[in-house]
Amino acid sequence: MNTKEKIFNVSLELFSKKGYDSVSLREIAEEVGIKKSSIYSHYSSKESILMDIFNQFTSSFELDDENIELSDNNPLLENPEAFYHAGSEAMKNMLFQETNLKIWKLILIQMHHNETIRLFFQNEILVKPLEFWKGLFTILKEKGIIHKNCNPELLAKQYYSFPIYLLLDICAKYDDIPEEALEKLFDETEQHAKFLFESVKVK
Repeated sequence: MNTKEKIFNVSLELFSKKGYDSVSLREIAEEVGIKKSSIYSHYSSKESILMDIFNQFTSSFELDDENIELSDNNPLLENPEAFYHAGSEAMKNMLFQETNLKIWKLILIQMHHNETIRLFFQNEILVKPLEFWKGLFTILKEKGIIHKNCNPELLAKQYYSFPIYLLLDICAKYDDIPEEALEKLFDETEQHAKFLFESVKVK
């Protein structure tokens, strides 16, 4: 592991435990075992470390699996449960990475205290995923797979809010989230998805 990676990992560990605003560059340097001035060879500021952390988190959310593309040609869209399962598995793989869980906890700790983090949470965790799911329900409505009187935006909110609630719940319960808690989260999320689809699907 090179020095920049050590700075990244130490910063994330400290930010996720103490909060971004409570950690200084001097403290990061001491934990890494370098002088504070040496950090500037890799990062221009504490905020640039935060931006690097967020960039990694954002890239892990960019699911490039062709099975979960919102395209009229995607055969999985004829089977919404299978489409959701593909996306759920990709999300599970992302959240099972310890680094991403630490970033998630950092966001929860600091989003009401730091404007940059609040905006990141709003745009990347709330707005963009909701737009994706709204797009999914819009396509399903146009294809006649779900009822014509369905509201895609409302369905997206109902659909997406449940796993977010579960994730908030386990973050509140555990400092170090066990794998079995994440497994339960995804099992319950898929049960919820099936229930929601069954309630709006054209029989």
